[in-house]
Amino acid sequence: MGIQLNTFDCGGIGIALCISHKIGDALSYFTFLNTWAAIARGDTKNVVLPEFVSAKLFPPRNISLPEPALETSEKNIATTRVVFSASKIEEIRAKYAADHERRPSRVEALSAYIWSRSIASTKKKPSPNVMIHTVNLRTKFEPPLSAQSFGNIFRVAITVPSMDDGSNLVSQIRNSIRKIDNDYVRKLQAGEDLFEPTNQGDEKGETTPFIFTSLCRFPLYEADFGWGKPVWVSSARLSAKNLVVFMDTATGDGIEAWINLKEEDMAEFGSDEELLATLKSC
Repeated sequence: MGIQLNTFDCGGIGIALCISHKIGDALSYFTFLNTWAAIARGDTKNVVLPEFVSAKLFPPRNISLPEPALETSEKNIATTRVVFSASKIEEIRAKYAADHERRPSRVEALSAYIWSRSIASTKKKPSPNVMIHTVNLRTKFEPPLSAQSFGNIFRVAITVPSMDDGSNLVSQIRNSIRKIDNDYVRKLQAGEDLFEPTNQGDEKGETTPFIFTSLCRFPLYEADFGWGKPVWVSSARLSAKNLVVFMDTATGDGIEAWINLKEEDMAEFGSDEELLATLKSC
């Protein structure tokens, strides 16, 4: 774990926190953060104990794991923050709702939108052809696990977008996420190998994953160390390309998308005319 305290001339402070992903996922991160804050302000009623249940839920076993989809590199990665207002999110949802029975969720719509603009802006380069969404497994158990269940209790949903017709992209994303349900969890606990192959790329079998992870609806703005809740919660630059992190805005009705791309891809993505028009109207 690493902690950094930043002090500003105005008297405010910023606290930066990172933990190793080997021991916990995003919800574990915020459980720790908010408990730490509760202890700091002397609020013993809101001090929760972590529940280390991962080994009981998924007994360790010897398996061969695929290569990680998240390719990390400290070089040539650029990060930008795109803020979508509540009205703009509704506009994008409406755009994709016309072709679907059910209105897409905020994350489904924004994932489809960002992916499509990335494809359009970098059309001269090999396009990402696998979309990956992280899915919290705690709510998939019967009964659901406590939010204090500590560990990497998540799975990834893999979507292979149809390159010839982007109109059903939201449906593809939704269907891949729906596969991770209670039945999926039971099979996972029983030891079934549920890793999906991602070698549906070019003629060499290579794929370029585009990863989306949503922290929306997580308790981002609850960390009160005794001076009040934070005025802004943000993400640091991440050392992985083609990675998007969704976070609620401070008001709770908008979404900040923290987008990490290779520098040359970011230059083209940032100059995409449709994207610029969207941001101008946000």
